[in-house]
Amino acid sequence: MHAVVFGNVTAIIQRMYSRRSLYHTRTKDLKDFIRVHRLPKALEQRMLECFQTTWSVNNGIDVSELLKDFPDELRADIAMHLNKELLQLPLFESASRGCLRSLSLIIRTSFCAPGEFLIRQGDALQAIYFVCSGSMEVLKDNTVLAILGSLHFVFQT
Repeated sequence: MHAVVFGNVTAIIQRMYSRRSLYHTRTKDLKDFIRVHRLPKALEQRMLECFQTTWSVNNGIDVSELLKDFPDELRADIAMHLNKELLQLPLFESASRGCLRSLSLIIRTSFCAPGEFLIRQGDALQAIYFVCSGSMEVLKDNTVLAILGSLHFVFQT
């Protein structure tokens, strides 16, 4: 009986510290990458800050990786739930449920750390970006033209 209790306690402790261990492993890998490629200090700092901020938002969980082996039907239901606020925007009001399910499967969540640029003027836009939380400044020649908040979207005009 004592062996079973000890085994269960050990398993609980391992689960508690597995995320912390993964964080330290990824941090070490990142620092090794920076060292091997001799990145400048400013770029190193930006990478570390981006990693730390992103980790604090998602706790190291890659949703795409986590859900990739689930059946499409289940992934679509999960994606619809995760993206429900976004899919309720007026932009999508005429879309059919099937279209929304298909869209929900290709939506990719990304995070932009404070002070980082999402897009620079003149860059080719590869996607439409939606601000789902937080805010984002739109700059032109270092002048703030607008501040976008939750559920605004960015596209090239």
